[in-house]
Amino acid sequence: MALSLTQFDLNLLVVLDALLTEKSVTRAAERLFVTQPAVSGSLARLRDIFEDPLLVRVGREMELTVRARALAGPVREALLMVKAALGSEESFDPAETKCEFRIAMTDYCSMTILPRIVRELSARAPGIELAVEGLVNKSFDRLETGEIDFLLTVVERTLLMHSRHPDMLRGADAFEDCYTCVVAADHPFDGALTPEDFRAYPNATVSFGENTFTTDRAAYEHGGLDQSPALIAPSFSSLLFQLQGTTLIGTVPNRLAEMFAPMLGVRLLEPPIRLPTLTERLNWHVRSDADPGHSWMRKLILDVGRSMGPRKGAPA
Repeated sequence: MALSLTQFDLNLLVVLDALLTEKSVTRAAERLFVTQPAVSGSLARLRDIFEDPLLVRVGREMELTVRARALAGPVREALLMVKAALGSEESFDPAETKCEFRIAMTDYCSMTILPRIVRELSARAPGIELAVEGLVNKSFDRLETGEIDFLLTVVERTLLMHSRHPDMLRGADAFEDCYTCVVAADHPFDGALTPEDFRAYPNATVSFGENTFTTDRAAYEHGGLDQSPALIAPSFSSLLFQLQGTTLIGTVPNRLAEMFAPMLGVRLLEPPIRLPTLTERLNWHVRSDADPGHSWMRKLILDVGRSMGPRKGAPA
């Protein structure tokens, strides 16, 4: 059945989006700050319009019907496009504007590029709030659904997660780094690491969650140096704090290693094989392309990245 816009109350889209997201009349009402009877009435109208129950009870939970699951993405995208159009201004004055941008990034990015971004915002746009969250498996989904504005992650997206609609995403390289091996200051090994040396000591690596991989670990696996790690840390910075008093060999981005080396007393070693350049990429959704505020913010992030200079070389 084809629906005509002249026969459809567009306010129902907001209710439909809340119901499809929350899968609950009660939670949808709380999300919209309206009463449950109001949402129940809207659900009844939506069921008549689509000639489908949309939500059905399965045990103690409510589940989406096949038709409802097909509607979820297009409905959310339509609302986000309307929101972007209504919120967009012809000009943007960062010195006067009060708004919030949301960005997801790794712990590594929060310690390298984020402080520089914060300083620029403090000086040039004091009214802009930046909400930062950690990178997780669902981060690309959150970017697509409009829950975050930016995602800063490695170029090799397939090593982390897959986007449902990659054609709807835009991106630009923000900055580069290289990988270095790190050991405790009193580690028994001293010299240039060979593949045999690397295999002779326990390995420390990083995982950002289920089914996620770091680019260095993928390279080690490809080069036949992947081994069962003695330590899996939740972040590169956390890994650095675990090295003292051990014979562990870890691999982390060079900028981070040099930042923590004086404090932790770790030594930097050239990796046993050539590892890929670590390129961090800024991602955003196509719906935000023409928004002046969003355009200003992504230019600021990319300019900050470029100001960090070329990637540093591996230790000699």
